[in-house]
Amino acid sequence: MEKIIKKEKLLKAAQQVPIVAEKEKWVVLLDKEEGTLYYSPKKISKGAKLYQISDEYALYLDKNFNPKGVMIEYYGENFLKHHKLFIALSKEIFSNKRKTKKISFNKTQNSKTDYFKALLESTLIKEAGTKMLAV
Repeated sequence: MEKIIKKEKLLKAAQQVPIVAEKEKWVVLLDKEEGTLYYSPKKISKGAKLYQISDEYALYLDKNFNPKGVMIEYYGENFLKHHKLFIALSKEIFSNKRKTKKISFNKTQNSKTDYFKALLESTLIKEAGTKMLAV
């Protein structure tokens, strides 16, 4: 029973990501050297713990299971291979040679970065509902 409750809390937390991200003005940071994509506030709170949601991403959650950030390991090597819709967008958005690239979002724009954000959020929620690892 405890596993079912925890799984429900994790799914609810994933579903809250778009709301919390908008409210807290999350950014996307791609560390090309590490191969990890972060979607979070500029600084993830110290008390947040990392919970693996699927084989491809994990959520940072506080003690009340509120989302504090998202981490996608092996973004270029694994995530993009399984999510073809991101490939062209990622090439455009993360095209520079710098080791890290940060994207901030502007509410009034309708740009490729806004589309990336919407696609990322919907993918995270979908995968939490269909591919969540056993807890």
